[in-house]
Amino acid sequence: MMEIGQLLAGGESTYLNPLTYSPRLVKALPPVEVSGRILKAYGMFADPERSADLPAPEWLREQAATVLSEHPQGGDHPVGFLILHYGDEGDYLLVSQWYDANMLKHWVRGTTVDAEGNTTVAPLAQRDLIACVWELEVINFERDAWVNTVLAQGRLDQASLDAYLATTFSGWV
Repeated sequence: MMEIGQLLAGGESTYLNPLTYSPRLVKALPPVEVSGRILKAYGMFADPERSADLPAPEWLREQAATVLSEHPQGGDHPVGFLILHYGDEGDYLLVSQWYDANMLKHWVRGTTVDAEGNTTVAPLAQRDLIACVWELEVINFERDAWVNTVLAQGRLDQASLDAYLATTFSGWV
């Protein structure tokens, strides 16, 4: 069996990001309505100075609609969340929708800029990526919000959906 030291002793690093952790700012944004759903929205910033440069809500809705183009199907809940992450090495849009009682559908997109300078989102080349360590903190917050506002109540009605949508996070992760 190969040891970790042998795996690491191969020369140059192939990591895209440094093996360091610096907290990132997260801001709750106004919810986004997309194809019969309401998504809580978050902006995440590797550089807090970029937090003033948020896109128009309509742009965010249009980009989320490229992922969620159809109305909710069987088992889909009409709520979820998205994270627009302004990272060091690129910008990403993560879209998540609650499904069945306790599952989460999840899509990750990277931003691209066309010849006219318009920014849109597209699937990543590395399609099996789920989230980075900072995004996982927001996903964990959303997991706890779903458990506390819906699952702990044992029902999915307007009151529990309203409670879920009102439970948001802003701060550092």
